Amino acid sequence: MRHSIFWKLVLIILPIVLLVNITILGVSYKITYDQNIEHCKSEAKEAAQLAAKYFEMYDPYDIEASSRCNDSFTELCGILNISYISALRPNLEEDSLTYLAIGFGKDATENARKSRYAGVKVSGIYSAELKAFINGEEVFRIEKNNLDSTMVCFAPVKQYYDWDNLRFVSDKTASIVCAEIQIDNITDTFTSKFTTIVLLVALSTIPMFIVIAAFFRRKVSVPASVISKRMARFVEDQEKDFVPLAIKGQDEFARMAQSFNSMASDIDRYVENISELNKQKSTQEAELNIARTIQMGLLAQPRFRNETASVNAVTIPAKDVGGDLYDYQVLPDGKISIAVADVAGKGISASLFMSRAITLLHQFAESGLSPSETLYQYNNHLAAHNPNTMFITTFVGIYDPMTGEFTYSNAGHNNPYLLSDRLIELDQAHGMAAGIFKDVDYEVCTVRMKPGDTLFLYTDGITEAKNPENKLFGDDALREFLSEHLGEQGRPIMLQLRTRLIDFVKDAPQNDDITVLTLTVFDKHSQHLYLSTKKENLSVINECIGALDIPADLRAQLRIMAEEMFVNICSYAYEFENGESEVIIVAQEDKVTLTFIDNGKPFDPTADILDIEEYDIDNTIGGLGRFLTFEIADDYSYEYKDGKNILTIIKNIPPSED
Repeated sequence: MRHSIFWKLVLIILPIVLLVNITILGVSYKITYDQNIEHCKSEAKEAAQLAAKYFEMYDPYDIEASSRCNDSFTELCGILNISYISALRPNLEEDSLTYLAIGFGKDATENARKSRYAGVKVSGIYSAELKAFINGEEVFRIEKNNLDSTMVCFAPVKQYYDWDNLRFVSDKTASIVCAEIQIDNITDTFTSKFTTIVLLVALSTIPMFIVIAAFFRRKVSVPASVISKRMARFVEDQEKDFVPLAIKGQDEFARMAQSFNSMASDIDRYVENISELNKQKSTQEAELNIARTIQMGLLAQPRFRNETASVNAVTIPAKDVGGDLYDYQVLPDGKISIAVADVAGKGISASLFMSRAITLLHQFAESGLSPSETLYQYNNHLAAHNPNTMFITTFVGIYDPMTGEFTYSNAGHNNPYLLSDRLIELDQAHGMAAGIFKDVDYEVCTVRMKPGDTLFLYTDGITEAKNPENKLFGDDALREFLSEHLGEQGRPIMLQLRTRLIDFVKDAPQNDDITVLTLTVFDKHSQHLYLSTKKENLSVINECIGALDIPADLRAQLRIMAEEMFVNICSYAYEFENGESEVIIVAQEDKVTLTFIDNGKPFDPTADILDIEEYDIDNTIGGLGRFLTFEIADDYSYEYKDGKNILTIIKNIPPSED
């Protein structure tokens, strides 16, 4: 019985009825109360403004003279039913007020009559309100005190009469007039009358509630009980034949019964459909994971370096699988082939088209074809088997380290940039996107690169990145960014571009695939390496030292020094995780300079070098590596600058015996 909907409705309706009555009474009380308050405000405002005008005839800097206004203020209190009218001089620096004159109304307290008179200074009373009032632009300001019992209105005395010179002097902060009304005296009688009305309304609620409860029992509780029992039986006997509910009338419960009958007949079909959808979703997710794995497997490694150039690349799909690709390879003659492409489309179909495209690019470049020949064959193969009429923009180039020439062709792709002494846009080669029409010829162009130059290839996922305001990153922002990083190598450029894009898009979703590939060329006698502090990257340093045209014993000594210093950075520079380091190798005619830079915790390896004569081989740990390094070196130095450790080691090259 206690779980019946009838009793729940009773427990709901009773508070609602009471709440409605209370709300009506409360609103009535509030409206009437507010009217009383507004009346008080009006009287306080009128009194303050009249008193301010009257007080302009008195000098606020002469307390004895201004106190003569007391009787006038008292008469004004009686006429306008005001508790207090006073003239005060504020001192904001001392956070104080000094009474200049005061008048008392009939409800003024005895304590106020004794403590408020001309010359009395009080601190902290209405200080915040007075500061806001004096510094603001309002003519007056009405506030209540902390006890919510007094209405206060401040009015400025904008001038006062200088009786010596017989003229008005403008002074907006010398004095103010304050009119106060005791609200409690006005509202007490009003509140007691309202209390009687509340009791009468509460007693009249009981018979009204009984009528409402009887109506709901007949029209709601009984029909709901019938439907509830049938639903319970349906749940218990779900495997058995369902007998539809009888439908009587046309009210909500009749429609509920009809809906229940329909629901029962559809429920088995819904269960079967949901099960099938779950199977399909699991299959699709598995297929997407496989496609992504295959797609990433087709791409070359994100980093490559040899004695002539370094390649850095990254692709970030906007969906689980994307349509961007990059490719590079070292050809048998030592040239380096690079390519970046963007399929028009996303998802599985774009991924499949991309997979075919990267296979063709790799195949034709490996066969020794020029960039224009590669695009010609590549386009014909794609166009011959393209039932969905997809197309792909593609940029292909070949760098020849022997001549420094970079030869390229473009099939409708974004123009790459060469970061040299200035920013150069490679916009001389033009051609149609691949995969649409056969037998399209592509232009070929050549640009000469010098050591330190970097090629920047990208897809439009960068320039078309959007921020929350739907504004594009744009070509101008990309050119501005690249112009700021002339002379830098590929990996630092990519890391800083990633930071710039994150700051721009904020939390907006990625709307297109992003791919970047950089090719940096350098002289093998001067190499600038950017390496994460992992010991396996020592092989990169050793490879660069091995390429130096210096005596073999000198290369061995350089490797010893490089290993000791780089492993020391990997082991101790960063406290919790791997960081980044720079290794600069410069070979000149008479010396080789190794420079190690990291932004780990400060450490001077040249300090406190081991004294080998006092070294205790059985009890001392560490120090031998640094001792050996600086014994081999001909010169070395350390400095901590801009938050970075910078260690420079010099090894002289002995003159040739020839």
